[in-house]
Amino acid sequence: MSVTQVTIILPVFNGETTLARAVESILHQTHPHWKLLVIDDGSTDATLEIAHSFQDSRITVISDGLHKGIVERLNQGVELADTPYIARMDADDFSLPERLEQQVHFLEKHPEIDLVGTAIYLVSPTGEIIGKRIFSTSHSGIVSKPWLKTISIAHPTWCGHTAWFKKWPYQDFTRNEDQELLLRASSSSTYSNLSTPLLEYTFKNIFYQNFQTRLSWLIVLVKYYLKKRHFVELFLGISVFFVKIFLDFLRNLLH
Repeated sequence: MSVTQVTIILPVFNGETTLARAVESILHQTHPHWKLLVIDDGSTDATLEIAHSFQDSRITVISDGLHKGIVERLNQGVELADTPYIARMDADDFSLPERLEQQVHFLEKHPEIDLVGTAIYLVSPTGEIIGKRIFSTSHSGIVSKPWLKTISIAHPTWCGHTAWFKKWPYQDFTRNEDQELLLRASSSSTYSNLSTPLLEYTFKNIFYQNFQTRLSWLIVLVKYYLKKRHFVELFLGISVFFVKIFLDFLRNLLH
């Protein structure tokens, strides 16, 4: 087994109901050579108490009592990372035991890949598996038609070279900091996905949050395509936005 270390960045804000399960999923990884940075973002519930309850020297809890937002916390974690690889994790998701082992092995076997994700299980807020998403494994498939489907790497599954994360810091785009980064870096990076589901992703189908996410992504696309003068893709992105919002509205109405 590889002894290559990976730093897992887990920012959390008021995650008392799910944090323990997320951290335990890291403790049960078959790849034991990791460091976990639990970065509290000014939680007002029992999050910090839960984070400090784990007695494992590989876990570091960081807290300054301030609420700065996920982007600043992610960049803080990247800055602190001193291992060859960085992995992402969210406080309401669950990494399956072989996740890190498979991703680290893949990156060591394919050093030309900057960032690798995985397929995911979709789970309800109460923990039931409600679906599965398998994404393209090729860079070209992942980045094709971002105006239609965004860029197909689920953020909580990211694992990549620390040098890549340090080269491409997150920027503040509400609910789309990951997609904006992927789009911005896509022309000079190489992405991949593992086809095996290695993370349970908590799916919250909330109309207002979906609207915020879609609107923020549209703003990202407008800025990106205007800069490149890609007006066809810009028109398609705007059209897809309105179609998806209409479909979201119909689903919300029917339910």
